[in-house]
Amino acid sequence: MSTLIARTYGPEMYRAIKAELSKLCSLPITWFTLGGTFIVNLMLAYAYSNAGLQGLTSIQSTLQIGLASVSFSQAGFMIFSILTVCSEYNGGQIRTTLTAMPRRGIQIFAALFALTVVLIPAAFVVSSSGVLLTQILVEDAGAPIVWVHLVFTMLGVSAYLTLTALISAALGVVLHRMLPALAIMLSYYYIAGPLIRDQADFAKYLPDKAGVVMWFPQPDHASALTPVQGGILLGAWTLAAIIIAATVYRKRDV
Repeated sequence: MSTLIARTYGPEMYRAIKAELSKLCSLPITWFTLGGTFIVNLMLAYAYSNAGLQGLTSIQSTLQIGLASVSFSQAGFMIFSILTVCSEYNGGQIRTTLTAMPRRGIQIFAALFALTVVLIPAAFVVSSSGVLLTQILVEDAGAPIVWVHLVFTMLGVSAYLTLTALISAALGVVLHRMLPALAIMLSYYYIAGPLIRDQADFAKYLPDKAGVVMWFPQPDHASALTPVQGGILLGAWTLAAIIIAATVYRKRDV
């Protein structure tokens, strides 16, 4: 019986993922949003590099200067994820999708998997472009980049951007509306989060603070999370968000 179920779900899952990938790559907002995020990240990296050359920033490491723009360009990945999820509800396209893929569990898994496939390389390209530009501009002015450390840092920042974007997508699934989802994510990451992390000890367990330690050096003291611990925590937050979104999606009428 289990073999029969696996044979039934396997091809259906494959077709669903293939369809979601095709749909995602054909959406103009995919290329506009990710392209815009790439350009904005380069502009911010250029500004941070010039500030570093003029001694206007306390950041000394070339790698840290190159990645400083990620804190702002991550908004582009949040916007991209929420737009792709919520766009189907604007014109009622979700009904067509569910007609073609009536099993909602498979459909939402396929949609999030397709989103992850696009997000991972996009996050790596965007974040590494800032580091490369900074390396070209700063050259010997900052501390040299240790390439082994660079590899692990880029993996961390790419995972951070991808997981944060998936949390945004899960929120979009729950709310069905683009503007409220964007308002919540941006308000938390750029207003509430910074305020909480300066006032409460538990803030290090929240998704923004836990994720940052995956790629940005933290103070060296006993209570600081390691990159692995930060990754596990952010992964747990992402998994919880996806489970909630999938539960709501399966039980709620379109």
